[in-house]
Amino acid sequence: MKSAVAVVVVLVAVVVDLALPAKLPTYIKACKRNDPKLNECALKNGQEAIPKLIDGDAKLGIPKLDPLEIEKVVVGDSKSGRGLGITFSCYKCLISGLRNVKLEDAIFDLEKKRIELRGSVASIGVNGKYTANGKVLILPIKGDGDANLTLGDLKLTYKTDFELQKGKDGKDHIQLKSPELDFLANQFKIRLTNLFNGDKTLGNQMNVFLNENWEEVLKEFRPAVGQAVGQVITLIVNQIAEKVPYDEIFPK
Repeated sequence: MKSAVAVVVVLVAVVVDLALPAKLPTYIKACKRNDPKLNECALKNGQEAIPKLIDGDAKLGIPKLDPLEIEKVVVGDSKSGRGLGITFSCYKCLISGLRNVKLEDAIFDLEKKRIELRGSVASIGVNGKYTANGKVLILPIKGDGDANLTLGDLKLTYKTDFELQKGKDGKDHIQLKSPELDFLANQFKIRLTNLFNGDKTLGNQMNVFLNENWEEVLKEFRPAVGQAVGQVITLIVNQIAEKVPYDEIFPK
């Protein structure tokens, strides 16, 4: 599915400045809100925190992120008549390669309450059980088996607004809203087993066709995976930010 998945790490790592616990872990450093170089500070701190956060942190409420499991992702709608005209579902998708995400830019606009993060990763793998039904361009496709997808040379962008809400402690807390996750990939390889009721000849032909037309296939996969991963990122960050007041996250 999509490379967008990789940004999970980017946001959680950079937003460490949005998710400080009651006691700041030694591997996370805060940035003052009035720092004229706030973005540079957030970028540096995010880059340093990513390796630690990838393995998860129980105190922060962050699960292990590599591999990251997403319960279900649904791509496309065979009844819509759009794009490939295919319904593709992946169950218990394991996303691997997130620990290699490189955070390249962090933009925090505290007045407009806007965040933008950019990063890259050389390769992301997605493995899980799938079901597929519909058409790929002019060819019918149907299957139920194992999916192995690999995306290469990814560029990731996560954008989100945030608002301040009163917590149980009576203090303002950050809440992310309207997240958008997008990505570009220069490579996409796909392998599906048990296509067409196990017909190996038809299955091999379809896999070859999917890989030869990977750019069109990826267009169909991008929105659904981006949304799924964006929701995971937002949930993680909001859970953390709920514990820590805004004034402690961005001290004056």
